[in-house]
Amino acid sequence: MFLFYPNLIKLTTFTGVFNRVSDVPAEFWKELNHKNCFLDKSYLNAIEQADYEGLTFYYIFKQNKVSKEITFYYFQIVDLAQRDLNSILNLEPYWQLFNVFSQALDKFIFGIKRNKPHYLVVSGNILLSGDYGILSNKRDSQELMDSIDFIKKELNVKGKVVATIVKDLPKNEAKLLGLEKYKFLPMAMDPIMEFDVHPSWNNFDDYLNALSSKYRLRAKNVIKKMEDVKIRDFNVDEFRKYKATLFDLYKGVQQKSPVRLLSCKIDYLLNLLSLSNNRVIIRTFWKDNAIIAFMTIIINGNELEAHHIGFDYKLNKNLAIYQNILYQYIELSIKFNIHKISYGRTALEIKSTVGAYPVDYFAFIRFENKIVNSLLYHVLPEKASDNWIQRNPFK
Repeated sequence: MFLFYPNLIKLTTFTGVFNRVSDVPAEFWKELNHKNCFLDKSYLNAIEQADYEGLTFYYIFKQNKVSKEITFYYFQIVDLAQRDLNSILNLEPYWQLFNVFSQALDKFIFGIKRNKPHYLVVSGNILLSGDYGILSNKRDSQELMDSIDFIKKELNVKGKVVATIVKDLPKNEAKLLGLEKYKFLPMAMDPIMEFDVHPSWNNFDDYLNALSSKYRLRAKNVIKKMEDVKIRDFNVDEFRKYKATLFDLYKGVQQKSPVRLLSCKIDYLLNLLSLSNNRVIIRTFWKDNAIIAFMTIIINGNELEAHHIGFDYKLNKNLAIYQNILYQYIELSIKFNIHKISYGRTALEIKSTVGAYPVDYFAFIRFENKIVNSLLYHVLPEKASDNWIQRNPFK
């Protein structure tokens, strides 16, 4: 769907509002002139074509009337009426919130009736940890609010917007936008674990040699546990052939995730692999002629996204599958001359043992029910869980 809204706000023109990537004119993407693959039409289309339950999209392009610069806003809309709320959030770190409202949560906070859409508006990407909601040379909080208000107005015609989330803003951007003045509440979020690949490393042995003796010995022992495991990178046909097995491994990991706004969709990973741009790798691990794990690698310029994985938890203790996958990301990053790895938000301590470090990003939420929003200001935890220890494995 293409919509055109000229002169909708004072300083900006709504150049275009779309609900499908295929409706966005090619010149709009060209005008953005960026190299971030997670805001590229092919990647966004891969999400769209995966057909996630209750998920729709807004692609908003605005042109500043003075500078003529284009700003791109990406929103994912989750229909909570199609979701089982108990499957959305792990109670950590929001146990206080859930204890306060208990069984009345659906009705009191969201007011959800299953025969009517109830929307969560998300500025950014639920499938990724990181800042992928706005592409602009200069962010403007009022323009963001105008876009959110426009979406709310449209959605409230056919349903009800219950809350809006602006996710994963870098610290400096969060301060600049000042979302608190628009009644947004800060959400306690774990940091994103990132890893710097040293420019002097030419191979994985260079990385091992940079570790202290304790962690180098530990790494070698971990890697040795999988010495009989075969590695194979899949093409699209191989992925389709073993799709059911990959889905079972993927689902097992996703069900342990602290946030599950979306159901598992293995077709999302298949769509990524089908892009044929040499930026996506699906690496599989085999033991006794069976797949025991897989990992997804996405190369985004000079950075690598450690994307969705799956593995057999029953074998993880003896084979140290998860930690070996972390080492695989490092080895591939060195091979492809990558500068940084984004490891995401889970398993913080074990990621720190391979050399990753925490980087704070900020998220904000605003409930449409003003009473709820005001009450939650006093209930939401001020910080995420800190029951883990940051390790430093380097000399």
